[in-house]
Amino acid sequence: QSFEMDLSYLQVLEREKVLEVLRRDKQLRTVEEDRIRRMKCELQDLRRRGAKNFARQYGERTCARCQRPLGKFWNSGAVCCGCSHRICRRCRVGAEKWKCTVCHCCVCSGVSDGMHLKASVKKV
Repeated sequence: QSFEMDLSYLQVLEREKVLEVLRRDKQLRTVEEDRIRRMKCELQDLRRRGAKNFARQYGERTCARCQRPLGKFWNSGAVCCGCSHRICRRCRVGAEKWKCTVCHCCVCSGVSDGMHLKASVKKV
């Protein structure tokens, strides 16, 4: 979005301050866009490395993220409340309402649905 602002009615010092704020805003937006792009790449990498592929054969008792075998009694895995995959202890984030690493990354970043972007646009 690009729009023109008429700053001619402002004094020189006021105009400089407004332009400084706009430059800083543009810089912060660029930094935020770069951060979001990196987070998207990390999330795609997590998904690529850590999801069961239907083309490959897996044992019934393996972690959906790291594909390590799950035991029957010790580290038997539990179902992620985000994606419903069986996850080992190493691939969990959180204490009570834990999620797997991929679901946690999605929730924290808001990358998957872009809600953080929509919220920031509404504020402007």
